[in-house]
Amino acid sequence: MDDRLVYRLDAFAAIFMGAVLLVWATPLTTLAGWPLPPAFLFGVGLFLVPWAGFNAWVSVQPAVPLRAAWVHLVVDASWVLGSGALLVAYAPGMSGVGVALVAGQAVSVLGVFTLKLMGAARPRLVRG
Repeated sequence: MDDRLVYRLDAFAAIFMGAVLLVWATPLTTLAGWPLPPAFLFGVGLFLVPWAGFNAWVSVQPAVPLRAAWVHLVVDASWVLGSGALLVAYAPGMSGVGVALVAGQAVSVLGVFTLKLMGAARPRLVRG
């Protein structure tokens, strides 16, 4: 498997999710049923747009640069841990849909993290 494929897919997912969060932060906050303001989801959307660009850049390199792979692993792990923290802190007051959305994207990012980790463990990465 081409290690860059997961970065292409992550770029697509990030730009899609970022756009959704930027446009629908308020209704999604209401749907999730948590006390965080819509600005939280809007901020996550703002982060995801350049993150998608970084993923796209990595996906067109001749090989995944090792430093870029490490940045991705740290950010993806932080995302999963942050999602878990949100669930611990807010799940009792969240709607079932909100819990499912946060848990579902956390599991998805964990899968992406695993694929990136497997690629980073292979010795084919360009050092840089």
